[in-house]
Amino acid sequence: MNCIIPFTKDIKFKTSISEILSISLEHDYTLNDNDLLGNFLITGEYKAHEVSINKEKFEYSLPFSVALTNRIDPDSLDFNIEDFTYDILDNNTLRVEIEYSLKAKEMEENNNLEREDIKNEEVEKLMEELPQEDEENREEVSKEENNDKEDLEVARKISNEEKDVILNNINSNDNSFVTYHIHVLKENETIETICTMYNTSNNILSEYNDLNNISIGDKIIIPDIDE
Repeated sequence: MNCIIPFTKDIKFKTSISEILSISLEHDYTLNDNDLLGNFLITGEYKAHEVSINKEKFEYSLPFSVALTNRIDPDSLDFNIEDFTYDILDNNTLRVEIEYSLKAKEMEENNNLEREDIKNEEVEKLMEELPQEDEENREEVSKEENNDKEDLEVARKISNEEKDVILNNINSNDNSFVTYHIHVLKENETIETICTMYNTSNNILSEYNDLNNISIGDKIIIPDIDE
């Protein structure tokens, strides 16, 4: 599985919005059966009026979910924010647009069942080809079939138990938590000064931004991973 998913949400403020002074994006998620459930947390500060010197804080939690068509390997799941932008609408509405990607390997659940069907067909065909008087050989084939079924059942139980352990660990312990800052490039600022300000590196910023085409007023995405 490899896909990019868009997410758009309009957030109504109780007051007017003159200017967004700062904004951050955080997210967390869990796997629940065939669904991925999570929340985007939008926080920051804004000015309600252009001439106001007061800063107002805001915080909104935006739930999201993804229905997975196939069972995926939880250990292979890779969740990343690809893009995050915002706009002010109608003086009191903040529109956030997020693009996130999901990458994961699909689990092959039917292999054991397919092998069991093939083995049963082979045994039945062999039984039909045996002479009627050869009872001893027939008994040996039947015993082999029973042993194969018992081995297959044990393997299936172990496999299911391992899957339950993996999913339980994912649901309870493996919640990714990442913060994304949006910085508006100001006059006299450079990529180096921004790296120092946010304690990051040029290589990390280049993964989320086109640093060769940055100018004053552009928005820079800055990831800050919380372990």
